[in-house]
Amino acid sequence: METFDAEWATAPEAVRRCLALAYEALKAGGLAVGAVLTDSAGSVLAQGRNCAYDDGPWAGPLRGTPLAHAEMNALGVARTEWEMSSLTLWSTQEPCSMCTAAASFTGVGSVRFLAPDPWAVASGNSGSSGVPGMNQQSWLVAANVMFLRSVSEAHRDGAESEIVVRCRELEPETARLHDNLPAGLPSAATLELWLAPVWSAVSEAADARRLRLQP
Repeated sequence: METFDAEWATAPEAVRRCLALAYEALKAGGLAVGAVLTDSAGSVLAQGRNCAYDDGPWAGPLRGTPLAHAEMNALGVARTEWEMSSLTLWSTQEPCSMCTAAASFTGVGSVRFLAPDPWAVASGNSGSSGVPGMNQQSWLVAANVMFLRSVSEAHRDGAESEIVVRCRELEPETARLHDNLPAGLPSAATLELWLAPVWSAVSEAADARRLRLQP
């Protein structure tokens, strides 16, 4: 099992930035999703995070609206003169129908995501990563555990979210990891400081998930 530092250093820039943005959203009490646009060399040209629900330090005209998904905020940074067909939209979560349509409308060349949409999973989707070659799925688990924590925090004063309930059945490895983490929003200043101490548990959950989904 590789150390967190080793895996983090070799992850694509887009993966690291998307996850860091999702963590920013989580710490701000919002929905933990991050997205970036990259060029053909993999360099990040634009970025955004979900800011539909939180009051964190994120500027933009969509903030606080139902449109303020991470992908929409990243696309909103793109300029009209850019050659969108050469760009890739990356997200920590599988884009919803709105964001998929926006990517198609703006002519984005390809879309990659780290983890399946938890809403789709809760509806019975088998779930897979949109990043070819990422067989260990550690980043998938990291993305989804942050998403589950943000959903749990939003429902702290009421009944448990249906998303979390269904993920206990359909994504049991990630749900168990989520339940075993300290309650509440994370206090670590950065994603790296938060993930490093729990990386062995993330890797174990990722390996268990991969084995469960093998035919």
